[in-house]
Amino acid sequence: MGITIHYRGTIDDMGRVGEMEDRAVDLASALGGRARIWRSCADHDPKRVVRGVLIDMEPGHETLSLLVSPEGQLTPLIRIEDAEKTPFDKPPGCFVKTQFGSIQGHIAIVHLLDALRQRYCSNLEVSDEGEYYETRDVAKLTQKMRLLADAMESFADGLRDHGLTDEAAEDPEIVASRVQRVAMLVHRKMLGG
Repeated sequence: MGITIHYRGTIDDMGRVGEMEDRAVDLASALGGRARIWRSCADHDPKRVVRGVLIDMEPGHETLSLLVSPEGQLTPLIRIEDAEKTPFDKPPGCFVKTQFGSIQGHIAIVHLLDALRQRYCSNLEVSDEGEYYETRDVAKLTQKMRLLADAMESFADGLRDHGLTDEAAEDPEIVASRVQRVAMLVHRKMLGG
């Protein structure tokens, strides 16, 4: 459960990666985020450079990776070493979780990805669990984020109300059973039952 933006694609022209980095830094700064330029290479082959920009749009959001493999494929942070070693068969999936940040930050990331698609990565695929990328409906995004916040609050309340003794907390089966029970209670509460 969460609000995550998934994306994948390949830069159209590797000769424009530097320009893309500059634009991403400018956009991130204009939208209130922080950007860092990244460069790394494989130990066995210094020509296999992973480069790009890492963007922290705001507190509560994960880092947005606009890193590019030597073949131009957008690369998630967890796959940097893989990209340094060998080409990917297809562009790997990247994602950025936004559920603990603001709606404005989520919207800023969507618009940044949209600008990337328009200028540098025409095959960029984006899937937004908040549905803002697809609909541009702020009310729908707000509703989804509010529903998630309510569910997390209900789950925390349930864990407080149905806590475990210290001894029970040491047994993984008891913990799993209790978490499952609380999850069902939250699910019923969120559905109005």
